[in-house]
Amino acid sequence: MNRDTRKQILTTMAFYNKKGIPFRAKQMKRLMMILEDIFEHEAYLGEQLSRIGRKQIIGYWKRTQHESKQTRKEKYAILALFFNTAQLAGKVPKPH
Repeated sequence: MNRDTRKQILTTMAFYNKKGIPFRAKQMKRLMMILEDIFEHEAYLGEQLSRIGRKQIIGYWKRTQHESKQTRKEKYAILALFFNTAQLAGKVPKPH
């Protein structure tokens, strides 16, 4: 992920990322890893956050089917929060 995209994500989620709250730091790390994975596997997106949609997130859920329900639930929560905060089009599909 390039520096500008990372900075854009951190700026959008600045209200959420607070020092001293380990779970939030873990969630931010997860968000970065999720988006990095999506950009890696969906190269045609060109690292534009606005181009991430339902298809890309479903692809991510398929690639990570081996994870526990709790982990996937926590990842869904941070993705949904990010999409709402960044006002990106579409909704985040729940993992199955």
